[in-house]
Amino acid sequence: MQTQQAFVRFLRLIMIVVVSGVFAAIAIVIVIDPYRLYRIVEIAGINRIKPQPDRYQEEIKLSNARQLKATALIFGNSRAEYGLNPDYEGFAKAGLSGYNMALSGTKMGTTKRDLAYLRSIGQKPEFIILGVDFLDYLVDASKPPLPSTPASKVIDNPHDVTGIKWQFDALFSLTSVSDAIKTIRIQKNTEAETISSRGLNPLHEYEKFAREEGYYAIFQQRALEYAKTFSHKPHDLRYPQTDSSPELDGLRATLAMIAADNSEAHIIIYPYHAQILAIFDQVGLLPAFEAWKKILLTEVNAANKAYPNAQLKLWDFSGYGAAQCEVIPAKGDTQSTTKWYWEAGHFKQSLGDVILGRLLEKRTHRIAEDTFGTQLREENFLENQIRIQTEKVACSRTYPLVFTQAETLAAKELKKK
Repeated sequence: MQTQQAFVRFLRLIMIVVVSGVFAAIAIVIVIDPYRLYRIVEIAGINRIKPQPDRYQEEIKLSNARQLKATALIFGNSRAEYGLNPDYEGFAKAGLSGYNMALSGTKMGTTKRDLAYLRSIGQKPEFIILGVDFLDYLVDASKPPLPSTPASKVIDNPHDVTGIKWQFDALFSLTSVSDAIKTIRIQKNTEAETISSRGLNPLHEYEKFAREEGYYAIFQQRALEYAKTFSHKPHDLRYPQTDSSPELDGLRATLAMIAADNSEAHIIIYPYHAQILAIFDQVGLLPAFEAWKKILLTEVNAANKAYPNAQLKLWDFSGYGAAQCEVIPAKGDTQSTTKWYWEAGHFKQSLGDVILGRLLEKRTHRIAEDTFGTQLREENFLENQIRIQTEKVACSRTYPLVFTQAETLAAKELKKK
């Protein structure tokens, strides 16, 4: 009898320990709040700085944008995620609440469904920045076209983030507890991989790489990757069977949603460093790059025409200007830093702020100090091409090494084909 009672007490103790552990785990996640889903308390040195999440990134960003009732949204891939700061002072001066919805490795499909979700809950952004990446639009016209999702289906089936499964997992799982502990641990680590309260990934971890290895190593590693990737890219922009592509269809549907809501939208062509444009040139992609810009302009003009109150603008921030022609520090130099770029494919917030200053000029009633970038129109398209060629000549004179290095890298990869 005593043995049975002791066993019952043991089971009760086990149950109490398990239940206490469950509640403790949930309490830690809720209070520390590594994903900013609960926003009960934020204390400097405890949980104010949050780690970059490795999962549910889209759901977390949508939930945060909804909670903050953001009126200015930034969409795009990692170039926008790292370089466009939603806390830029111009947003507040313009009476806007910014949030960076951009996600590394994503394409137009992610933007479509995120906008569709926000529309479905009545949160229609007043101001939108949409980064578009040339490389996403390249297709092999010799192969059968990939299927596209009809625009009507996208709008009818938005990405709903109210699902219980992911929310439960984000609340109660070993990964969530681990992320809560990581949150506490990184509070004084200035080079940890973090995400701001408004969705920016500041890329602090690159500061450590730059300090230990130098910017040359970062640029060179990525340049090798770019040369390999670009040399195997197709050069077509449309499938002949459809006269379109999945990414172009996605852009068209996204522009239609934005135009229908009368949101002010700025579609931006990213400011690739001269090294990337030089590799484009060597692998034969520059003609397609310019043709792509013309297609973008046609689509923007069509959306503006279809919706009388539409406010869509296309900006070209590509070229070989002083910023894009920034000199890469020499090999072995761990002291010199760059002002505008982490590496050729990702610009820093310093250049992002220049871009945002241009886009917000009218709203802030402040003329940007730098005339960086061109708002593309039919009447200035040729003039913009001349600008880029003029900048290229100047860049090749002041920094010829970036072109010769690109030629060497591309030649190695092209020989392997």
